[in-house]
Amino acid sequence: MNRVLLLLAGMLVAFAVFFQWKIANDALQYSQRQIQYQQALEAYRENNIYYTPATTIQWIVNRQNPAGFFVSNPDMLFEPSQLNDSTLRATRYAITTLRDLGGLRQINRIAVAEYVMGLYKADVDGARYAPPGRYAGFRTLPNEPVGVRPTMDALMILEALDLLDDPRIDLQRIWDFISLHQNPDGGFWDEHYPAFGMASSMKCTSFAARALGILHRHMNKPFPQELSQGVRRFVSSVTDPVSGGVRQQPGAPVEDSYNAFRAVIAPLDTTNGDLPARRRAVQDVINMDRLSGYLVREYYLPDFGAFSRYSEPKKKKPSLKATHLVIWLLRDMVYLDHIDKHRISKYVMSLRSPSGQYGGDIYTTYSAIGLLQKLGVPTRPLTPPAKPEKLVTVPSFVPAVFFIAVLLTLILGHQAKKMELQSINRALSIQASIDSLTGIYNRQKFESLLKDELDKFGRYHHPLSVIMFDVDDFKSINDQQGHLVGDQILREISAVIKRGLRNSDVFARWGGEEFIILLPGTDRSGAYRLAEKLRALLESSRFSHDRRVTASFGVTELLEGDEPENLVRRADLAMLIAKEQGKNRVHSLVEETHSHLKPRYIGIG
Repeated sequence: MNRVLLLLAGMLVAFAVFFQWKIANDALQYSQRQIQYQQALEAYRENNIYYTPATTIQWIVNRQNPAGFFVSNPDMLFEPSQLNDSTLRATRYAITTLRDLGGLRQINRIAVAEYVMGLYKADVDGARYAPPGRYAGFRTLPNEPVGVRPTMDALMILEALDLLDDPRIDLQRIWDFISLHQNPDGGFWDEHYPAFGMASSMKCTSFAARALGILHRHMNKPFPQELSQGVRRFVSSVTDPVSGGVRQQPGAPVEDSYNAFRAVIAPLDTTNGDLPARRRAVQDVINMDRLSGYLVREYYLPDFGAFSRYSEPKKKKPSLKATHLVIWLLRDMVYLDHIDKHRISKYVMSLRSPSGQYGGDIYTTYSAIGLLQKLGVPTRPLTPPAKPEKLVTVPSFVPAVFFIAVLLTLILGHQAKKMELQSINRALSIQASIDSLTGIYNRQKFESLLKDELDKFGRYHHPLSVIMFDVDDFKSINDQQGHLVGDQILREISAVIKRGLRNSDVFARWGGEEFIILLPGTDRSGAYRLAEKLRALLESSRFSHDRRVTASFGVTELLEGDEPENLVRRADLAMLIAKEQGKNRVHSLVEETHSHLKPRYIGIG
């Protein structure tokens, strides 16, 4: 009998050990899946870069005047001052961007065509030129002289609208007009740029080349050999053989990255043959290895992921236009692998606003969309990784049952205690980061994430802003309807606010009825707009017992050298100012002013 019991005890112990191993193994697998999920989530957040064409299209469409042209500021759409020397250029940026985004059907295309045709001069005075003849071109304004640059802008608009066959224009006369501007050195001049006189410049040469390229493609008209060779000869004369950079004119300093783009585009657009043949023509006069190395060395700003227009240290600053032109020339010459495309994409997206524009005007938006398309940035977000489900494993009490069966009480007690502590630790770990009332982050977790973002700011200098808000007159809710209702309203407020935030935003309960939001990659103006949106969202929402709730918001942005407590204290102070100014409003603060107010701030531990 003792042997049977011992055998049974041994079997029970064996079962207990097996089930314990199964539990541990399942837990290990789940832990590994959690680690993999966190790694995938970080990769998703880093690589989920995309843009939305529809918002940009609408932003541009809102800027079309009924007369056809586009303006930068829709609030001044009907101001006469908006029709000026730059309007044709702005219209070209708008039309080409809409074409690239597939949005031309949403504008009045006929009005655009009539606006452009109003700038066409069908019979330019040939006596001004040698040889005299009959020429045609476009102006920036009806009373201005025709020029190469406005003619290029007009041709690009008409090409985008598929209107180059309009019977009112004579493409051959336009070709002859532009060709007249080629000098014996191979470069071009332009009446539109009187500062250069009739001397050749890289700027005017590139405009002439792009205009002739459009006509060449549409008319199927080959370039005369002397024209193509002249352009390459001029490009060679302004290229610095030592650095690889390009001058505006022979003898001028090498300092402007725009000229590198112009030097590549000019021969690329004025050479007969297919794209490989045209690239070879560029490489005959430009050492692309040297040029690409020079551009990265002298103009790239790695802290921003952008290129500068100028190489002089005092003038170096990130430029959407310069970055677009550099990426353009590298893309056309198959040199994109020489740059950090992901870093540049993040720079472009950091300038995006919710309205779909980048950098504030039509030109920077045109440059940004061109960059995103040339870099191959998608128009839809990535699919976020799926959070792993916890494995259905053997109940934790099963080994204990077997141990009890063999009277291993002490071992059972020790194991049960161990498992209980593990369960408590897991629960405490979750509770340590989540506010139990609202289900959002608690203050301790916010402070930890804030320190992480400050570390990133030190490396990348991305903008970082904070919104702090306090529910107005919350005490009256507790006094009139009780704390249970007050707690329910706090939960509902948290849910409303969460719907208005991005996945990357950090939303936490600071304490009581105070909340705080951390906005990575957002400057103070963007944070202010978000705070105003959230304020309006709260004001328009209905809460428990048909209550209306408002809140006062404080907004600030991280400054260079800020400590965490400075940033939060400034947001708290801005919130108090909003309270003092009448509540249910947003106040933005750059530095600590209003010293007569004492922010309710304890500090970050």
